[in-house]
Amino acid sequence: MPLTVRRPPGPARPATRLHTLPRQVAGTGFRVPWDGLAPDPGEHPCRRLDMSIAQSARVEDVLLGGKTHFPADLAAARQVLDGDEAAEQRAVDRKRFRTLAAAHLAHLPGADQLIDFGCGLPLPPRLLQASGPGFAELHRLAAPGSTMVHVDKDPLVMTHARALLAAPPDGAVHVRHHEADFADPDGVLGRSGVPVAWDRPVALLFFDVLHETPNARTVVDAYKAAVRPGSWLVISHRSADSPAGCAEADGYRVAGLPYSARTREEIAALVEGWELLGPGVAPVREWSPSLSPTDPRARRRANGYAVIARKP
Repeated sequence: MPLTVRRPPGPARPATRLHTLPRQVAGTGFRVPWDGLAPDPGEHPCRRLDMSIAQSARVEDVLLGGKTHFPADLAAARQVLDGDEAAEQRAVDRKRFRTLAAAHLAHLPGADQLIDFGCGLPLPPRLLQASGPGFAELHRLAAPGSTMVHVDKDPLVMTHARALLAAPPDGAVHVRHHEADFADPDGVLGRSGVPVAWDRPVALLFFDVLHETPNARTVVDAYKAAVRPGSWLVISHRSADSPAGCAEADGYRVAGLPYSARTREEIAALVEGWELLGPGVAPVREWSPSLSPTDPRARRRANGYAVIARKP
């Protein structure tokens, strides 16, 4: 269900007062899933939302069968689904790779600092409870002692992240949240950037977000240059190599959402100069660290691609 924020009883706060929104107000049942400074005086960050405009993470939530979306997102999802019965399954496949990749990174050296760029909304309950291949939030898959940083520019996404993507009770993984636009590397890497140690390897996770920016090569190259050898780069990306991928792109554009589908060669260029793991750039649905690069499944044109690479 969409997040409902209720104000506690009492007089309104002065409009000019900046304050840290409380985790809980004593004597009431009021709880705010936000642990940072309100950008506007006395206002919860979700008050900056324009619910009349669709947003990619919420459209994906519709495709996954979630409940964290608004009528504009539902209308946009209908544009994407128009005549394409497989769009929902492709959304599930993208989340399955996300789980697979995070679990695999947990066993690789130098992957104990992870940044999830454009983290999106938490997984819907129906996926977390699904039978068959498991789905899990990234911080529950990271190796003990890891730091997981969720980055997104959408205030609703980050509010849900702070509420639901919290550190596990045993404290084995440190979870942080950073509201920023991944497509602005200078801002993310600046003085107030994400809380990781850049002098150590970092895993850069771009799960199904790079299609939202037309200059993905420039963005990824900036992050690649910022990390030290031994770092990891994980990408899943929508494809321009199939009729279904092109139809999905048309649906997003009709809905007014940014969408830059790319070919297999264009996605391979994003990891140029880095060592490829497993099959290299392979279909999202087929990608596995055990899949050979010469396997026909790894070479076929698909609706989406995935790749994991390491900086030499």
